[in-house]
Amino acid sequence: VYKPLIIFNVTHSVTILTDSCTNFRRFLVEGTKPNLKKINQYVEESLMLVTALSPVIGYDKASKIAHYAMDNDLTLKAAALKLGFVTEAEFNRVVDPKKMVRPYVATASA
Repeated sequence: VYKPLIIFNVTHSVTILTDSCTNFRRFLVEGTKPNLKKINQYVEESLMLVTALSPVIGYDKASKIAHYAMDNDLTLKAAALKLGFVTEAEFNRVVDPKKMVRPYVATASA
């Protein structure tokens, strides 16, 4: 007895959702351009990148780097180098945001 009313309300809700998505795309997303300079700044200043260092130098040292960077308003790289836990080359090799956002695939290391 209530099926027609339920179906009507569900289709009405789907229509509202569809219109919302269309308008979101049309009036907000289209024409939006990324500010690459700002994006790179946010990535460089992100304390979450320290997770890449944990397997290499251990959780405790990685945590110290993150806390030191936050307390002294430094980037992770500057904090890691100042504390002497890694070299610049090692930091650049391990902390690569592009690699961190891709799925992990185990490979044989030589």
